[in-house]
Parts: sequence; C-alpha cells; structure tokens
Amino acid sequence: MARRPLLQNQSIATRLLVSSAAWSLVILLVAGVVLSTYHRRATERAFDERLHVYLKSLVAAVASPDDSERNDPYSLGEPRFDLPLSGWYWQITRIDRQPEETRSSTSLFGGRLPALAEEGVKGGVGDLREGYATGPDERLLRIVERTIDLGEDGRFRIQVAGDSAEIEQQIDAFQLVLAVTFTLLALALLGTALLQVRFGLKPLSRLQSAVGAVRRGEAERVDGAYPDDLSPLAGEVNLLLDANREILERARTQVGNLAHALKTPLSVIVNEAGSTGGPLADKVREQAAVMRDQVNWYLERARAAARAGSVGVTTEVAPVVEGIVRTLSKIHRDRDLAFGCDIGPELRFRGERQDLEEMVGNLVDNAGKWTSSRVEVSARPAPPRDGRTYLAVTVDDDGPGLPAAARKAALRRGARLDESKPGSGLGLAIVADLAALYGGSLSLDDAPGGGLRAVLVLPAA
Repeated sequence: MARRPLLQNQSIATRLLVSSAAWSLVILLVAGVVLSTYHRRATERAFDERLHVYLKSLVAAVASPDDSERNDPYSLGEPRFDLPLSGWYWQITRIDRQPEETRSSTSLFGGRLPALAEEGVKGGVGDLREGYATGPDERLLRIVERTIDLGEDGRFRIQVAGDSAEIEQQIDAFQLVLAVTFTLLALALLGTALLQVRFGLKPLSRLQSAVGAVRRGEAERVDGAYPDDLSPLAGEVNLLLDANREILERARTQVGNLAHALKTPLSVIVNEAGSTGGPLADKVREQAAVMRDQVNWYLERARAAARAGSVGVTTEVAPVVEGIVRTLSKIHRDRDLAFGCDIGPELRFRGERQDLEEMVGNLVDNAGKWTSSRVEVSARPAPPRDGRTYLAVTVDDDGPGLPAAARKAALRRGARLDESKPGSGLGLAIVADLAALYGGSLSLDDAPGGGLRAVLVLPAA
C-alpha cells in the first residue's frame, strides 16, 4: 500500500507554514555555507598578504645581501619572529648545495619549517606556494614559500609562516555572528510567514464560520464580503443551499399530495365495506387497514427523509421534550402517572422540530402505556464519533420491561408484542427509522427501576 505524503491530510495553514519554514531553512543554510566559505577564503587571503610582505622583504635581503642602507637585512620589524616558538617563523634555505645551508628566525629555536613542495603543494606564478603544514611545535601553520634563482649566487627557498590559529579565530568569530544573525533571521522569517498565513487565510476562516452558522441553523445563507478568489465559492454554496431547499420543498409537496390522493380512496373503500356485512367486507376492511398503515409508514418515512436532508435546521431539545411530557401527563392523568423530566442545558438537535417531537413523543407515549407509576425522561450530550457531536434522550419506565430476545422484534415495522395495548405497531419502528435517517440510533435496554429503557441518540448542533 502506497504511503500518503506527510502533509497530505494537514491543514492549509500547516502546509504553508511547514513549506515556508523548510524552504527558508534550506536557503539560509545554503547562504550560510556560501558566506562562510567566502569569508574563510577572504581571511586566508588577508593573512597571506601579511605573510607576502615579510616574504618580499626576505627576498630583497637575499637578493641584495650587501645593502648598506640596512643594518640587519633580515630584520622584519615583527617581535614575534624573535620569540621562541611563537608560531611566527621565517626560514631561508640554499638548496643548490649539499648539505643545504639554512638561516632562520630566532623563533624557530633550532627547528625547521617543512617545504610545501615536499608536502605536495603545487607552485604558482614565480614558483610561489601557499598552504598549511605542521610546524616544529606540532602547531598548524600557514606558510608562503618562494624559490628564487640568483645564478652564480645560488638557489634559495624562502619561507614565512604564521600561526593559523589567528585565521581560525577570525573564522569562528564570524561563524558565531553568522549563526546568531541567521537564527534571528530564521525566527523573523517564520514569524512573518505565520502572520502572512494568518492574514491570508483569514477569509477562509470567515467562510468556514459562515458555513458553520448555516449548518447550525443560525443563518440561512453564507453572508459577508470575500476576496475575488473566494467570492465564487461562497456564491456556489448559496446556490447549493437554495437548490437544496427547493428540492426539499418539492418533495414535501409531492408527499402531501400523495397522502391526500391515497387516503381518500382508502376511506371510501372502508366506508363501503362497513355498509355491508359478510366475510368479504371484513376482509376488505382488514386489508384496507393494512394498506392505510403501509401508506402512513412510507409517507412518514418519505417526509422524514426529506426533512433529514435539509441543511442548517436545528431544534432546541428542552422546549420540545418538556412540552411532550406536559401533554402526555395530562393524557394519562386518570392513571395517576408521574412524569420526570431532566434535560441538559443548551442541547440542540440538528434536524426538524417535527421529527424530534415524533421520535420523543412515540417513546414517551410507549413508556406511558406500559409503565406502572413513573416515566423518567432525560437528555444529555453523548460521546462524539466520526468527528460529529451527538445527544442522547433516555426514556425509562417501571413497567414489566421487555425480554432481550424480543427487543429486536419490537423495532420491526408492524410488530405488536401485546394486542391488548392500542396502536399499530409502527411507533418504535418509526423512531428507529427516523433516527437512522439522521445518522443516529435507537436502542432498548433494562431500566434501573426494572422496566424498559429506550436510548435515542441523535446528532447535536
């Protein structure tokens, strides 16, 4: 199975920030390497220029040993050439004689400088060499070396060396400043990118909030002014909302027309069958009642499906449930039943009020038919799943309850487990179907008081 790109499922803001930070880091690293390399070479060139000044003085001294204007032709005016093992040395070697004749600065203290030609350093113009080598005190030296030929006066290799630690110190200081500067620059670039992303994506956040308001039922359309690249999207969303409402309205109209068209003939059939006796009339009445139940079932299902597909409709739970409880407590007043109601604050059902009334009303009415003395209705937030929030309406009674084996059958359409109770056997089935259309569920369990517990889980807004 192919792996998905690392940032494929990340938000646009995260992808922009990560990509901006990555490219900024790459650019700063490349710039840092380039600047560091250039500075190293520039520092070496500056250091070599100092060494070349001393080298030229020594070349002049060797070429004119009898220059009367100088008391000591080999004095370079640098005290470190006189300090033993100071890291600054010069050495003149006559290479046309064996053994070689050598003259060196006091600082060499009897040691010798290695020849760059023997170290493999290639010569340049005028047989000039520049490079690094280890000195007599195991210190890394920067050496400039030149070979001159004075004809009958001999051939000489003239070398001047300086402590390379000075070069490294300058380079280290520069790299420290460069690292601090680039770190601050990286932080500034990251902060700038963050501000740009937040500012650039702010219209998307406003559009998201506007669409969320429609989904929660707080607005009917996506309102507000948006940039040119988002304005068409907002317009398309509004057109989609309008089309959805128009389709739902047509579906409701057609369902209502079909209900009237079917109920009238069925009533005529039942009335005609009721005016005559006999087995045929009884059979007609029986089948007409079945047809009426079927028509009611499918019409109600069609209405519910149309309503469940609506966008931006929400219903407050507390007023609906409390109204149902008050109504049913009056209906069952002659049985002296107690109805309890405990609804969590600010609960909202993401759907039509009529559907919530039908679902909760069926459950509370069913509990009222079977309970002995009390019905408890409560509503609380349910655990979220699939990134959506839910609410749970629980209806408990203290009646005889329902065996576990019969609970599944009770949710089937037309199932009546006790013919002594009034009803068509569609109540619980309608509730289960309506809940499923909204992406919820209905489950039956044992109530704490020994009766039946019905738990209705619905999407919350």
